[in-house]
Amino acid sequence: MKDSLLCRDFSARLLILPVLLALFLTGCGEIPRPFGRQPYEKPAIEFLLAPEAAGIYVEPIEGPVGWVGEALAAALSKSLVEHDVIASVSARNKRSHVLKGQGYQQLHVGQPAELILDWELSDPSGKVIGEKRVSSIPPSAFWETPDAAHFKDISTQNAPGIAAWLIPQLETVAAADLPGLNVDLIEGKVSSGNAILRQALLRKLRAHGVTVENSRAIREGALSLKGKIDIKPINADTDIVTISWRLIDPAAREVGVIDQQNAVPSGSMDDNWVAASPVIADGVMQGLLPLLRAYERQRVGGKPVTKRQ
Repeated sequence: MKDSLLCRDFSARLLILPVLLALFLTGCGEIPRPFGRQPYEKPAIEFLLAPEAAGIYVEPIEGPVGWVGEALAAALSKSLVEHDVIASVSARNKRSHVLKGQGYQQLHVGQPAELILDWELSDPSGKVIGEKRVSSIPPSAFWETPDAAHFKDISTQNAPGIAAWLIPQLETVAAADLPGLNVDLIEGKVSSGNAILRQALLRKLRAHGVTVENSRAIREGALSLKGKIDIKPINADTDIVTISWRLIDPAAREVGVIDQQNAVPSGSMDDNWVAASPVIADGVMQGLLPLLRAYERQRVGGKPVTKRQ
């Protein structure tokens, strides 16, 4: 069930990108009705949890038939990514937390039926570290003939509450004496990898006290970091993953460049950005922090802060 990857080392302008990959497959099945009517009794405990940097692995939801449980988990995973939770139904590694869900229909007299989802979060060792119950009211057709639109609607209703529970309240970090930074959306057609990698990097920046700017209201003097992912095959068995980062000053001049590159098995990155992104972000920080420090020293000293063109 698990494929380990032997990474190759090679030269890059500033640093090397190691990639850790793991593939997990789930089965599916069918029975006549998607949900039973007997509730699963489980206490709801409300508190925030700090997920491992390697992300959250979302298992198929128990209770509904196999394909419905898998579809719900996949839809929720995508919605959680949109709410800054690094989540996946297809990739995990030894540092990943696991999110399990039980779903059932709660009937009410004279009111629409509720979908109750009881969640359980386990740490990498398998120890349960938290539980939460969320509820939503899906369209009546969901109970007989669920479809992709229903799964998306349910995940959209549930994701904000689950994300608020999973994402830790970041400890107050003393602001580093560094310029504010806006991290642009990462370019490149790599499915959800762009968003997952950006979120992993934002967490690393905040953990180091770097002020992350709101893209809708960037303060004067802030720098911008622009990333681009490119994956190209070099033969039938191997892809080259190249990630380029450009640090730009407020006048749109280039301050510095960070390049990352590695060879991976063909197609292996498609479902493994959750496992790889924290490692990639660590590598970016090794090159980015010195650039930010150098920029701030030269700015305070009144010296040119952009590289020669």
